[in-house]
Amino acid sequence: MKQFIILSIMLLFFVSTASSQTPLSKQKHNVNAALDVLKTDRALRAAGVGFYAVDVKTGEVIAEYNPYLALKPASTMKLVTSATALNVLGKNFKFKTTIEYRGYIDTVTHILHGDIVVRGGGDPTLGSSHFTKNQEGFLYEWAERIKQAGIDSVNGYLIADASVFGYDMVPPTWSWEDMGNYFGAGACGLAVFDNAYTLTMNTGTKLGDTCKIVSMYPPIPEMVFENTVIGADVKDDWSYIFGQPYTYERFIRGKLPVGRAAYEISGAMPDPALYTVTRFAQVLNSQGIGFSQKPVTYREMPELKAADTLKHTKIYIHNSAPLSDIIRLFNFKSINLFGEHLCNYLGYKNSGIGTTKTGTDFVEHFWETKGVDIAGLSYNDGSGLSHYNTISAYQQAEVLKYMFNKSDFETYYKSIPTVGQEGTVKTLCQGTAAEGNMHAKSGSIRAVRAYAGYVKSASGRDIAFSIIFNNFSCSSSSAKDKMEPVLSALAEFKL
Repeated sequence: MKQFIILSIMLLFFVSTASSQTPLSKQKHNVNAALDVLKTDRALRAAGVGFYAVDVKTGEVIAEYNPYLALKPASTMKLVTSATALNVLGKNFKFKTTIEYRGYIDTVTHILHGDIVVRGGGDPTLGSSHFTKNQEGFLYEWAERIKQAGIDSVNGYLIADASVFGYDMVPPTWSWEDMGNYFGAGACGLAVFDNAYTLTMNTGTKLGDTCKIVSMYPPIPEMVFENTVIGADVKDDWSYIFGQPYTYERFIRGKLPVGRAAYEISGAMPDPALYTVTRFAQVLNSQGIGFSQKPVTYREMPELKAADTLKHTKIYIHNSAPLSDIIRLFNFKSINLFGEHLCNYLGYKNSGIGTTKTGTDFVEHFWETKGVDIAGLSYNDGSGLSHYNTISAYQQAEVLKYMFNKSDFETYYKSIPTVGQEGTVKTLCQGTAAEGNMHAKSGSIRAVRAYAGYVKSASGRDIAFSIIFNNFSCSSSSAKDKMEPVLSALAEFKL
């Protein structure tokens, strides 16, 4: 009997020791059980599936499945963009837009013999509806500053300088289906009103009626629309606006809910810099300040910049909201425009050239220097809209793990919506242990569903995770349903 007890104790010891030596990711637990269900799901048989969860304090891998498989992340790529921006620029960084003049002011007549230049600094928040209801307020403030400088009229031009980001607003890998819509508004060195306009549509009274454009805000008289959108038995906006930057012809296709007298859809503004100075000239004129020449941009008239040998005098510097506020909205509302501006500005900060290419190259290099294995990472824009983007679940979770120990983590963490309660993850994992306990960024484009973020497990672990589905044989909402048991299992994890 005594020998039996000793043998039993020894057996328990060896079993316990073996279990402790087995990595968590290889042990039998609820997260791995939830992953096993995914592995046999017929709708995922031909799909690309990646998952990785890691304890951010100990570095222990909780569970993994195809962790190094490079997949399209959709908007979860915003977590990489915002993490890079916080590390490089800091939460208190502000974009600057400068109002300046060149030439001289006649102190008797108060005429400026020269030009006023609005020099964009890449600020995506000028007149943004996400920051203010008084979207044109900044233009009247600028006008007041010009009057205070002693200028009553200008014998010259009002010039927009958006050269800080070059003039290729749209990343080269974006889809034609996306770039004419509000969510496909590209980065402009002098952005305004979220680089977007809104059309109010009357969708008719009968199924199949052609929807009619009722109004446009802000008004851009040069724009021409070829519209074949019909009223249909749909609940949401199924229309698309096709068009490219710097052109004023747009094609609107698709369907809208029938029976709406004032249904709004939004598109990408063709030339935000030109619109900014055009509208600014109108505001100045209303304040009694006129120009002898029409508003222009350096892109349209590069000779004005090439021949510029005059001293520039600053009138006013307009500061944006701090980066902490921008990133909060960027991740919480998934605003693509903010991501493209951050990407381009990171390129400008690093090399003096603010383009998609310089920005994306810098971001990849940045994370490589932080010890993340970037094999398979293809960062092609700042928002995740490009179908050329690829990242592994491991890489995303490692970025999240890195951020956990940084001084700006609180800013980063608060920008990620609370699961089951708010933002784009309001309906995710409701009624589970993840609700109110998990913070996650969602991602969804054609044939892509993804989530990444943080959760506190039942055992008290702080876990960073990423889960990505590509090319699944089911609806996007069904893909979400298949992910939920894995995410709730992370919250319930007790080891």
